[in-house]
Amino acid sequence: MSDAARECPHGLCDGGGMVVDVEQNTTYRCRCWPEQVARRRARRLSREVPKRFRNLGFEREPIPSIARDAPEVVRAVRRYCDRVDEMLDRGEGMWFLGSPGTGKSHLAYLISQTALAAGRSVAIYTGPRLLDEIRRTYGDEDSGSTLDLIDRLTSVELLHIEDLAVARPTDWVLEQLYNIINGRYENERSIVFTCDLTGDDPDANPADPRPLANHITQRNFSRLMEMCGDPLVLAGIDNRRIQVRRPAYDEVA
Repeated sequence: MSDAARECPHGLCDGGGMVVDVEQNTTYRCRCWPEQVARRRARRLSREVPKRFRNLGFEREPIPSIARDAPEVVRAVRRYCDRVDEMLDRGEGMWFLGSPGTGKSHLAYLISQTALAAGRSVAIYTGPRLLDEIRRTYGDEDSGSTLDLIDRLTSVELLHIEDLAVARPTDWVLEQLYNIINGRYENERSIVFTCDLTGDDPDANPADPRPLANHITQRNFSRLMEMCGDPLVLAGIDNRRIQVRRPAYDEVA
């Protein structure tokens, strides 16, 4: 279902945000008007699911393999997807913490895919690209373009951020994160994000959320925790590094 085709959640209008009163020969804004405005504004945001993460499904690999290693995490994602309208209406999010190559992005994109299929407005960014989008508006002749972008990022029904902690936490970066996170917190808008702060440290605990709190500040972390709850932890081997052995040339018949 497209954004434009989404029905009025209150059953009062045709989904356009305006109610026609034939008897009174007048029109007025429906209760869903703010949602419809936010949805139209969200079309200017990035919502493209990368090719690698398209057509995901709970019965389609790699989700079943992820479920074998982390069944409770996949069950939580399935519950969220089964109730995606309710979760987004309540502003509840989800976050995935853990080692690289363990399936965090696949599960996050599965949620975004489900929300898009339900006709909800979704914005999808990597952490660095999100900041680049904001940075570009500073050179715009329209002095209000930065505020407009922040407003759209805070009003879209689901904001999906990949690799939230990748960017170096300068004062400017932390200020922009706060504007977005706090705006979504105040407006009860959902966030789904992934995070990996283990780096190349073999002794790092991928389930420890404290490095993220130190990285993005306690005030940002506190708001994310209230919106998203405890992290869904995915640890273990990096599946991207698993190489399929290819036969040597002299082994090929």
